[in-house]
Amino acid sequence: MYKIFLFVLSAVFFINAAIASQFNYGSEFAAISPNAHKTTITALEKSGDRIFAVGVHGIILYSDDEGETWTQSEKVPFKKTLTDISCPSQNKCWATGHDATILHSFDAGKTWQIQYQDFDFDAPLLSIHMYDDYEGVALGAFALSLRTANGGISWDYLFVDDDEYQPHINYTYGDNQAWRKSARDEGFAVGEFGKYYVTDDRGLNWLAIETGYMGSYWSGIKVDEGQSLLLGMSGNITLATLYEINDEVPSNKLTSIACYEAGYFRGDCKVYAFDDLFIGTKNSLTNADLLEDGRIVMSGNGGVVTVIDMVRDKTIKTCVRSDRLSNTSIIPLGTDNFLIAGEQGMRKHSMEECYQNFVSETSTSQDTFYEININ
Repeated sequence: MYKIFLFVLSAVFFINAAIASQFNYGSEFAAISPNAHKTTITALEKSGDRIFAVGVHGIILYSDDEGETWTQSEKVPFKKTLTDISCPSQNKCWATGHDATILHSFDAGKTWQIQYQDFDFDAPLLSIHMYDDYEGVALGAFALSLRTANGGISWDYLFVDDDEYQPHINYTYGDNQAWRKSARDEGFAVGEFGKYYVTDDRGLNWLAIETGYMGSYWSGIKVDEGQSLLLGMSGNITLATLYEINDEVPSNKLTSIACYEAGYFRGDCKVYAFDDLFIGTKNSLTNADLLEDGRIVMSGNGGVVTVIDMVRDKTIKTCVRSDRLSNTSIIPLGTDNFLIAGEQGMRKHSMEECYQNFVSETSTSQDTFYEININ
Protein backbone atom coordinates (compact mmCIF):
# COMPACT_ATOMS: atom_id res chain seq x y z
CA MET A 1 0.00 0.00 0.00
CA TYR A 2 2.90 2.32 0.84
CA LYS A 3 4.48 1.77 -2.59
CA ILE A 4 1.14 2.53 -4.28
CA PHE A 5 0.93 5.77 -2.27
CA LEU A 6 4.45 6.77 -3.37
CA PHE A 7 3.62 6.01 -7.00
CA VAL A 8 0.47 8.14 -6.88
CA LEU A 9 2.32 10.96 -5.10
CA SER A 10 5.10 10.88 -7.70
CA ALA A 11 2.60 10.92 -10.54
CA VAL A 12 0.79 13.91 -9.05
CA PHE A 13 4.10 15.75 -8.58
CA PHE A 14 5.15 15.04 -12.17
CA ILE A 15 1.79 16.22 -13.55
CA ASN A 16 1.92 19.42 -11.48
CA ALA A 17 5.50 20.05 -12.61
CA ALA A 18 4.55 19.47 -16.22
CA ILE A 19 1.64 21.90 -15.92
CA ALA A 20 3.85 24.54 -14.26
CA SER A 21 6.73 24.14 -16.74
CA GLN A 22 6.95 24.67 -20.45
CA PHE A 23 9.44 22.12 -21.75
CA ASN A 24 9.41 23.29 -25.40
CA TYR A 25 9.81 19.73 -26.68
CA GLY A 26 10.78 19.60 -30.35
CA SER A 27 11.92 23.22 -30.36
CA GLU A 28 15.34 24.83 -30.00
CA PHE A 29 14.23 27.04 -27.11
CA ALA A 30 15.19 26.72 -23.45
CA ALA A 31 12.68 25.15 -21.08
CA ILE A 32 10.66 27.57 -18.94
CA SER A 33 10.20 26.57 -15.30
CA PRO A 34 9.35 28.31 -12.00
CA ASN A 35 12.21 26.29 -10.48
CA ALA A 36 14.82 27.42 -13.00
CA HIS A 37 16.70 29.25 -10.22
CA LYS A 38 17.24 25.89 -8.47
CA THR A 39 19.09 24.25 -11.34
CA THR A 40 22.85 24.30 -11.94
CA ILE A 41 24.01 27.88 -12.51
CA THR A 42 27.35 28.35 -14.25
CA ALA A 43 27.90 32.13 -14.06
CA LEU A 44 26.62 35.35 -12.48
CA GLU A 45 27.02 38.92 -13.69
CA LYS A 46 25.89 42.19 -12.10
CA SER A 47 25.23 45.23 -14.27
CA GLY A 48 23.57 48.26 -12.77
CA ASP A 49 20.97 47.05 -10.27
CA ARG A 50 20.31 43.81 -12.14
CA ILE A 51 21.97 40.44 -11.52
CA PHE A 52 22.04 37.99 -14.42
CA ALA A 53 22.58 34.22 -14.25
CA VAL A 54 23.11 31.52 -16.86
CA GLY A 55 23.11 27.75 -16.51
CA VAL A 56 22.27 24.37 -17.96
CA HIS A 57 19.52 23.75 -20.54
CA GLY A 58 19.86 27.28 -21.90
CA ILE A 59 18.46 28.81 -18.73
CA ILE A 60 18.97 32.58 -18.28
CA LEU A 61 17.59 34.45 -15.26
CA TYR A 62 17.71 37.96 -13.83
CA SER A 63 16.95 39.55 -10.48
CA ASP A 64 16.35 43.17 -9.47
CA ASP A 65 16.24 42.56 -5.70
CA GLU A 66 19.70 41.12 -5.00
CA GLY A 67 18.68 37.54 -5.69
CA GLU A 68 15.56 37.35 -3.53
CA THR A 69 13.38 36.63 -6.58
CA TRP A 70 14.25 35.61 -10.13
CA THR A 71 12.65 36.10 -13.54
CA GLN A 72 13.47 33.70 -16.36
CA SER A 73 14.16 35.12 -19.79
CA GLU A 74 11.15 34.64 -22.03
CA LYS A 75 12.85 33.65 -25.26
CA VAL A 76 16.22 31.88 -25.37
CA PRO A 77 16.82 29.98 -28.67
CA PHE A 78 19.26 27.54 -27.07
CA LYS A 79 18.76 24.47 -24.86
CA LYS A 80 22.29 23.32 -24.02
CA THR A 81 24.62 24.50 -21.27
CA LEU A 82 25.55 28.18 -21.14
CA THR A 83 28.97 28.88 -19.67
CA ASP A 84 29.43 32.61 -19.10
CA ILE A 85 27.77 36.01 -19.41
CA SER A 86 29.06 39.57 -19.86
CA CYS A 87 26.94 42.72 -19.62
CA PRO A 88 28.85 45.97 -20.27
CA SER A 89 25.53 47.78 -19.75
CA GLN A 90 22.30 46.59 -18.19
CA ASN A 91 20.47 46.59 -21.51
CA LYS A 92 23.07 44.75 -23.57
CA CYS A 93 24.38 41.32 -22.61
CA TRP A 94 26.25 38.49 -24.27
CA ALA A 95 26.42 34.83 -23.21
CA THR A 96 28.53 31.87 -24.36
CA GLY A 97 27.76 28.17 -24.46
CA HIS A 98 28.22 24.79 -26.05
CA ASP A 99 28.46 24.31 -29.83
CA ALA A 100 30.66 27.44 -29.84
CA THR A 101 27.53 29.54 -29.32
CA ILE A 102 27.21 33.25 -28.55
CA LEU A 103 23.83 34.73 -27.57
CA HIS A 104 22.94 38.42 -27.36
CA SER A 105 20.23 40.41 -25.61
CA PHE A 106 19.47 44.07 -26.27
CA ASP A 107 16.49 44.33 -23.87
CA ALA A 108 18.14 43.73 -20.46
CA GLY A 109 17.94 39.95 -20.71
CA LYS A 110 14.25 39.56 -21.51
CA THR A 111 14.81 37.97 -24.93
CA TRP A 112 17.88 36.60 -26.70
CA GLN A 113 19.11 35.81 -30.19
CA ILE A 114 21.97 33.72 -31.56
CA GLN A 115 24.87 35.81 -32.90
CA TYR A 116 27.36 33.02 -33.55
CA GLN A 117 27.27 29.22 -33.60
CA ASP A 118 29.48 26.43 -34.94
CA PHE A 119 27.94 22.94 -34.63
CA ASP A 120 30.92 21.39 -36.44
CA PHE A 121 33.32 22.58 -33.75
CA ASP A 122 31.41 20.43 -31.22
CA ALA A 123 32.97 22.13 -28.18
CA PRO A 124 32.04 25.08 -25.98
CA LEU A 125 33.05 28.67 -25.83
CA LEU A 126 33.85 28.86 -22.12
CA SER A 127 34.00 32.58 -21.37
CA ILE A 128 33.26 36.02 -22.75
CA HIS A 129 34.34 39.56 -21.86
CA MET A 130 32.82 42.62 -23.53
CA TYR A 131 34.81 45.82 -23.05
CA ASP A 132 31.79 47.88 -24.10
CA ASP A 133 28.74 47.51 -26.35
CA TYR A 134 30.97 46.98 -29.39
CA GLU A 135 34.32 45.32 -28.60
CA GLY A 136 34.82 41.99 -26.88
CA VAL A 137 36.37 38.52 -26.94
CA ALA A 138 34.96 35.02 -26.52
CA LEU A 139 37.40 32.20 -25.68
CA GLY A 140 37.00 28.49 -25.14
CA ALA A 141 37.91 24.86 -25.59
CA PHE A 142 40.90 23.88 -27.73
CA ALA A 143 42.06 27.51 -27.72
CA LEU A 144 39.08 28.66 -29.81
CA SER A 145 39.25 32.45 -29.76
CA LEU A 146 36.89 35.01 -31.30
CA ARG A 147 36.72 38.80 -31.29
CA THR A 148 34.13 41.37 -32.30
CA ALA A 149 34.51 45.10 -32.94
CA ASN A 150 30.89 45.75 -33.97
CA GLY A 151 28.75 44.46 -31.14
CA GLY A 152 28.66 40.90 -32.46
CA ILE A 153 27.42 41.61 -35.97
CA SER A 154 30.49 39.58 -36.89
CA TRP A 155 32.81 37.41 -34.79
CA ASP A 156 36.26 36.82 -36.28
CA TYR A 157 38.90 34.25 -35.39
CA LEU A 158 41.57 35.55 -33.04
CA PHE A 159 45.14 34.38 -32.37
CA VAL A 160 45.86 33.96 -28.65
CA ASP A 161 48.18 30.96 -28.22
CA ASP A 162 50.27 28.96 -30.70
CA ASP A 163 50.67 26.00 -28.30
CA GLU A 164 50.42 22.84 -30.42
CA TYR A 165 48.30 21.13 -27.75
CA GLN A 166 45.60 23.81 -28.13
CA PRO A 167 44.94 24.16 -24.38
CA HIS A 168 41.48 25.17 -23.24
CA ILE A 169 41.16 28.84 -22.33
CA ASN A 170 38.79 28.65 -19.37
CA TYR A 171 38.09 32.25 -18.42
CA THR A 172 38.63 35.80 -19.65
CA TYR A 173 38.20 39.02 -17.68
CA GLY A 174 38.95 42.73 -17.61
CA ASP A 175 39.77 45.29 -14.96
CA ASN A 176 37.14 45.84 -12.25
CA GLN A 177 37.96 49.55 -12.51
CA ALA A 178 37.78 49.78 -16.30
CA TRP A 179 36.56 53.37 -15.98
CA ARG A 180 40.21 54.28 -15.40
CA LYS A 181 41.88 55.31 -18.67
CA SER A 182 44.93 53.15 -17.97
CA ALA A 183 42.80 50.03 -17.53
CA ARG A 184 40.01 50.24 -20.07
CA ASP A 185 41.94 48.41 -22.82
CA GLU A 186 43.39 45.67 -20.62
CA GLY A 187 42.26 42.07 -20.81
CA PHE A 188 43.29 38.81 -19.21
CA ALA A 189 42.62 35.09 -19.58
CA VAL A 190 43.61 31.82 -17.92
CA GLY A 191 43.51 28.18 -18.95
CA GLU A 192 45.09 24.75 -18.97
CA PHE A 193 48.78 24.02 -18.27
CA GLY A 194 49.00 27.04 -15.99
CA LYS A 195 48.65 29.47 -18.90
CA TYR A 196 48.08 33.18 -18.22
CA TYR A 197 47.26 35.55 -21.09
CA VAL A 198 47.43 39.35 -21.15
CA THR A 199 46.37 41.93 -23.75
CA ASP A 200 46.84 45.71 -23.71
CA ASP A 201 44.71 46.45 -26.78
CA ARG A 202 41.29 44.87 -26.18
CA GLY A 203 42.27 41.44 -27.43
CA LEU A 204 44.03 42.25 -30.68
CA ASN A 205 47.40 40.99 -29.43
CA TRP A 206 48.14 38.64 -26.52
CA LEU A 207 51.02 37.59 -24.33
CA ALA A 208 51.02 33.85 -23.55
CA ILE A 209 52.75 33.56 -20.17
CA GLU A 210 54.12 30.37 -18.59
CA THR A 211 53.50 30.56 -14.84
CA GLY A 212 55.23 27.33 -13.83
CA TYR A 213 51.95 25.95 -12.47
CA MET A 214 51.12 22.58 -14.06
CA GLY A 215 47.40 22.49 -13.35
CA SER A 216 44.44 24.36 -14.81
CA TYR A 217 43.39 27.86 -13.84
CA TRP A 218 39.61 28.22 -13.72
CA SER A 219 39.32 31.96 -13.14
CA GLY A 220 41.24 35.11 -12.33
CA ILE A 221 40.90 38.69 -11.14
CA LYS A 222 43.01 41.84 -11.38
CA VAL A 223 43.78 43.06 -7.87
CA ASP A 224 46.26 45.91 -8.43
CA GLU A 225 48.25 47.64 -11.15
CA GLY A 226 50.14 44.84 -12.90
CA GLN A 227 48.84 42.15 -10.54
CA SER A 228 46.31 39.36 -10.90
CA LEU A 229 45.24 36.46 -8.73
CA LEU A 230 44.90 33.27 -10.79
CA LEU A 231 42.51 30.70 -9.32
CA GLY A 232 43.56 27.08 -9.67
CA MET A 233 42.93 23.52 -8.66
CA SER A 234 43.13 22.07 -5.12
CA GLY A 235 42.93 25.45 -3.38
CA ASN A 236 45.97 26.87 -5.14
CA ILE A 237 46.22 30.56 -6.09
CA THR A 238 48.97 32.25 -8.07
CA LEU A 239 49.76 35.93 -7.59
CA ALA A 240 51.14 37.17 -10.92
CA THR A 241 53.09 40.45 -10.76
CA LEU A 242 54.34 42.50 -13.71
CA TYR A 243 57.88 43.92 -13.45
CA GLU A 244 59.49 46.45 -15.75
CA ILE A 245 62.36 45.12 -17.84
CA ASN A 246 64.98 46.94 -15.74
CA ASP A 247 63.37 46.22 -12.36
CA GLU A 248 65.15 43.93 -9.94
CA VAL A 249 63.01 40.85 -9.31
CA PRO A 250 63.45 39.11 -5.92
CA SER A 251 65.66 36.06 -6.40
CA ASN A 252 63.26 33.75 -4.57
CA LYS A 253 60.43 34.28 -7.08
CA LEU A 254 59.73 32.17 -10.14
CA THR A 255 59.85 34.43 -13.20
CA SER A 256 58.80 34.28 -16.84
CA ILE A 257 59.43 36.49 -19.88
CA ALA A 258 56.71 36.74 -22.53
CA CYS A 259 56.82 38.63 -25.82
CA TYR A 260 54.29 39.88 -28.32
CA GLU A 261 54.98 37.98 -31.55
CA ALA A 262 58.76 38.07 -32.23
CA GLY A 263 59.53 40.70 -29.61
CA TYR A 264 61.72 42.79 -31.88
CA PHE A 265 60.97 46.15 -30.31
CA ARG A 266 61.45 47.57 -26.85
CA GLY A 267 58.28 47.02 -24.83
CA ASP A 268 57.27 43.91 -26.78
CA CYS A 269 58.51 41.70 -23.93
CA LYS A 270 57.38 41.71 -20.31
CA VAL A 271 58.63 40.09 -17.12
CA TYR A 272 56.27 38.41 -14.65
CA ALA A 273 57.01 36.92 -11.24
CA PHE A 274 54.79 34.49 -9.37
CA ASP A 275 53.91 33.76 -5.73
CA ASP A 276 51.95 30.71 -4.61
CA LEU A 277 49.10 31.05 -2.10
CA PHE A 278 46.96 28.33 -0.51
CA ILE A 279 43.46 28.76 0.93
CA GLY A 280 43.82 25.99 3.54
CA THR A 281 41.71 23.32 1.89
CA LYS A 282 42.11 21.44 -1.38
CA ASN A 283 38.99 22.66 -3.15
CA SER A 284 39.25 24.07 -6.67
CA LEU A 285 38.46 27.78 -6.99
CA THR A 286 36.01 28.93 -9.64
CA ASN A 287 35.30 32.69 -9.54
CA ALA A 288 36.34 35.93 -7.82
CA ASP A 289 35.10 39.47 -7.28
CA LEU A 290 36.49 42.62 -5.73
CA LEU A 291 34.92 44.16 -2.62
CA GLU A 292 34.68 47.91 -2.11
CA ASP A 293 37.32 47.80 0.63
CA GLY A 294 39.86 46.06 -1.62
CA ARG A 295 39.42 42.52 -0.34
CA ILE A 296 38.80 39.72 -2.82
CA VAL A 297 36.06 37.12 -2.40
CA MET A 298 36.21 33.76 -4.19
CA SER A 299 33.88 30.83 -4.74
CA GLY A 300 34.93 27.21 -4.94
CA ASN A 301 33.88 23.61 -5.20
CA GLY A 302 32.57 21.64 -2.24
CA GLY A 303 30.99 24.66 -0.53
CA VAL A 304 34.11 26.85 -0.40
CA VAL A 305 33.96 30.65 -0.04
CA THR A 306 37.27 32.46 0.51
CA VAL A 307 38.05 36.10 1.35
CA ILE A 308 41.59 37.41 0.85
CA ASP A 309 42.87 40.64 2.42
CA MET A 310 46.24 41.44 0.83
CA VAL A 311 46.55 44.99 2.21
CA ARG A 312 45.51 45.30 5.87
CA ASP A 313 45.10 41.99 7.71
CA LYS A 314 47.12 40.00 5.14
CA THR A 315 44.96 36.95 5.74
CA ILE A 316 43.13 34.29 3.77
CA LYS A 317 39.86 33.27 5.41
CA THR A 318 38.03 30.25 4.02
CA CYS A 319 34.61 28.86 4.86
CA VAL A 320 33.61 25.36 3.81
CA ARG A 321 29.85 25.53 3.96
CA SER A 322 27.91 22.70 5.56
CA ASP A 323 25.89 22.15 2.37
CA ARG A 324 29.15 21.20 0.54
CA LEU A 325 27.53 22.32 -2.72
CA SER A 326 29.94 23.37 -5.46
CA ASN A 327 29.89 27.08 -6.21
CA THR A 328 30.62 28.37 -9.70
CA SER A 329 30.27 32.12 -9.12
CA ILE A 330 29.88 34.81 -6.47
CA ILE A 331 28.53 38.38 -6.29
CA PRO A 332 29.15 40.72 -3.31
CA LEU A 333 25.96 42.29 -1.96
CA GLY A 334 27.61 44.10 0.96
CA THR A 335 30.56 43.94 3.34
CA ASP A 336 29.62 40.45 4.52
CA ASN A 337 26.67 39.51 2.36
CA PHE A 338 27.27 37.43 -0.76
CA LEU A 339 25.17 35.77 -3.44
CA ILE A 340 26.68 32.49 -4.55
CA ALA A 341 25.46 30.17 -7.28
CA GLY A 342 26.28 26.78 -8.70
CA GLU A 343 25.02 23.33 -7.86
CA GLN A 344 21.28 23.54 -6.98
CA GLY A 345 21.07 27.21 -7.90
CA MET A 346 21.31 30.31 -5.70
CA ARG A 347 22.05 30.89 -2.02
CA LYS A 348 23.17 33.68 0.32
CA HIS A 349 26.37 33.56 2.39
CA SER A 350 27.98 35.33 5.35
CA MET A 351 31.58 34.72 6.44
CA GLU A 352 30.82 35.89 9.99
CA GLU A 353 27.91 33.47 10.26
CA CYS A 354 30.14 30.64 9.04
CA TYR A 355 32.79 31.53 11.63
CA GLN A 356 30.27 31.67 14.47
CA ASN A 357 28.82 28.31 13.45
CA PHE A 358 32.30 26.83 13.48
CA VAL A 359 33.40 28.11 16.94
CA SER A 360 30.04 27.72 18.69
CA GLU A 361 29.77 24.78 21.07
CA THR A 362 26.00 24.69 20.70
CA SER A 363 25.63 25.04 16.93
CA THR A 364 24.74 21.88 14.98
CA SER A 365 26.09 23.35 11.75
CA GLN A 366 28.97 21.54 10.04
CA ASP A 367 30.48 24.73 8.63
CA THR A 368 34.29 24.73 8.74
CA PHE A 369 36.48 27.83 8.95
CA TYR A 370 40.20 28.30 8.18
CA GLU A 371 42.41 31.38 8.56
CA ILE A 372 45.91 31.62 7.10
CA ASN A 373 48.38 34.49 7.29
CA ILE A 374 49.98 35.74 4.08
CA ASN A 375 53.76 35.95 4.45
